[in-house]
Amino acid sequence: MTLARTALTLAALLALGACDSMTEAPPAATAPAESAATGSAAQATGSLALEGEGLRAFTVEGSARPLPFGTSREATLAAVSTMLATPAPALTTNTECGAGPTQFAEYPNGLQLAFQDDKFAGWFLDEAGLTTADGVGVGTSRADLQSARVIEMVPNSTLGAEFSSGELGGFLSSDAADATVESLYAGLTCFFR
Repeated sequence: MTLARTALTLAALLALGACDSMTEAPPAATAPAESAATGSAAQATGSLALEGEGLRAFTVEGSARPLPFGTSREATLAAVSTMLATPAPALTTNTECGAGPTQFAEYPNGLQLAFQDDKFAGWFLDEAGLTTADGVGVGTSRADLQSARVIEMVPNSTLGAEFSSGELGGFLSSDAADATVESLYAGLTCFFR
């Protein structure tokens, strides 16, 4: 079973057609608080890291492949489901998004993928676990966030203490110095502002 998942992961990543230099998988790409069963599955299949341009899949051998926005829905769901060792979630559609009808796939770890025209268009995360390659994730303190990357607070956001860092965005628990990251996003969102 593990061999089949690994083969499916590699096939999905090869189907992306994207080549990237060999990179050592960062320790923060996998959730530190995973259960033993989830940790074993992650070690067997690799891990995912959040990026402003999509996601990045790390194999157990240490190579990294981008999963950029614009990747087909089928390849995205196959790769992410394999890396998370979970079945592909059902899709729901929101016809009222500002960008037009958008399909969403929601994983049990709080990762939500957005698709338009059968293409990967965005992601949103609201549970601790996955992180960026530099260790930023849900639950990261504001101090650690600001030491890892340059952030700008979004002025007058109607959604709360919203920040951006390049193509990555997110929300803090408050404007206070001791705030923590509550959620992260990149790409297409369906926020009602």
